[in-house]
Amino acid sequence: MNPPNEAETTEPGDPSAGESRVPRKFGDLQKTITMAQIAKAANVSQGAISSLLNDRDYGIRVSEKTRERVFKVCREMGYIPNDLRAVVRMYPELGDLCLLIPTSIAAGLADPLVSRIAAAALTAASSSTHAITVATYEEGRDYLTEPDSLPQPVRAGICSKFLVLGNASHLLLHALQRRGTPAVSIGHDPALPGVVSIVPDYAQASQLAIEHLFNLGHRQIGIVSGPFGSTDPQLLELNRGVRIACQAMGLPIDAGMVVYGDLTEKCGRAAVGEFFNHQPAPTAIFCLGDAAACGVLTAATARGLRLPTDLSVVGFADDPRASLTTPGLTTVHLPAEQMATEALRTIERLIQESSAPETRRVILPVRLIVRESTAAVGN
Repeated sequence: MNPPNEAETTEPGDPSAGESRVPRKFGDLQKTITMAQIAKAANVSQGAISSLLNDRDYGIRVSEKTRERVFKVCREMGYIPNDLRAVVRMYPELGDLCLLIPTSIAAGLADPLVSRIAAAALTAASSSTHAITVATYEEGRDYLTEPDSLPQPVRAGICSKFLVLGNASHLLLHALQRRGTPAVSIGHDPALPGVVSIVPDYAQASQLAIEHLFNLGHRQIGIVSGPFGSTDPQLLELNRGVRIACQAMGLPIDAGMVVYGDLTEKCGRAAVGEFFNHQPAPTAIFCLGDAAACGVLTAATARGLRLPTDLSVVGFADDPRASLTTPGLTTVHLPAEQMATEALRTIERLIQESSAPETRRVILPVRLIVRESTAAVGN
């Protein structure tokens, strides 16, 4: 016995209602397509068709290749489901765009990186009729065994294009893949089969910062890094870039010249106290985040240090506040807008190709923005 099909309806009084006939209109063309016709054309059972259209398992396992074949047949036949969720799954170009951000970004849309990516994604969207939804996810949650805990836009089924910001768990990406939903990871590379990731060159960012300070004559360079022992891929790459640059310049990495913290402004202020209790004190500080760099500028000024004569400071990300500090903050520009635009292009290409994506990582270059917070030693 075939499972019920919530995505399809029968015409009132239709003597063949048991066959589940669906009226379909598209422009001036109208015709009736049955589930049996779709099943025959796709060479699958009617139960599999119902499982796919309703996004329910019904005890029937449907492979990714089968799903692609069924949806392709439906599109070629011109079948339009009555259920909006089924329409979005079958015609992903019609669904909304969703930006998923981790709950670890407490500021949400107010976070500079999130707001830059959201604005760029909205600008890059191919149609003004498409909305953008922002939702959060928990990095450590098992979304495969707890499907009811999936972000609401995923559960509702009205979004068909996902930009996943942050260190997304494989379980969330797997859940999106199982629904056949195009998704691109922004800022992190999960190294998951079938996932395309758009990431900046974090290691290059640190190298640019250290090389800039070295070329200005600085040899005592303090580092404000992330939490000690963090496994965050972004921080690992930034720290790797620091090591590469220091080795290339012949600069030893003194443990007393590295401060670990959450990279907030408070962390930056506290770091100044720790650095200047260390002798010799640094003549320059590189922070792996602009918020921490702003804290360094504030605390250094309060301590009576002349910036950049006594202390040069470099940040990372080029948040809007970087150009508003006094002095203006030298920082490495994170290409948030380019990441969002490239991610949208990738999703549109995946939709047009109607096929599973290949695992791919796109690395975008970064650049140094030199402002007034850095100068030659003693200058």
